[in-house]
Amino acid sequence: MADNIADLILGGDPGTHLLQQAFSFDITLTKIRCAACNTVSGLGSLAVDGGSLEVRVRCADCGSDLMRARRTQKGCVLEMQGARHLYF
Repeated sequence: MADNIADLILGGDPGTHLLQQAFSFDITLTKIRCAACNTVSGLGSLAVDGGSLEVRVRCADCGSDLMRARRTQKGCVLEMQGARHLYF
């Protein structure tokens, strides 16, 4: 029996590996580009507003919402409409 879920994947698709890499990083170490003002900031340095059900990350320069994470009855939703790029 495999101890690691990656050991259970046979063959694999190159796209799968890219997605694994995209979602296995420490998000606080990434940089994010604001879609409204084009400012690039370290995500971990930005203030987070909200509580246990919803949080918003705002651009330090223009105040636009970069990310919004919220809990629903079916899981969690992450919206990034205010971000142009996430660098990791």
